[in-house]
Amino acid sequence: MKDIDYQALSRELDEIVNKLQSEDVAIDDAIRLHGRGIEITKQLEKYLKAAENTVSKVSGVEG
Repeated sequence: MKDIDYQALSRELDEIVNKLQSEDVAIDDAIRLHGRGIEITKQLEKYLKAAENTVSKVSGVEG
């Protein structure tokens, strides 16, 4: 798996959420931010799934 900085992606996602919650975001910017948020979420899910698999292998528990 590619090296991703989980903390940095998590912070970026938080920033996107905060921007989208503000009332002064143009619709085009909101659409772009939403798309980026989805991309980040998918990356974080892959990272967590890989971590879960690693823990399962190390602990000898499958599933």
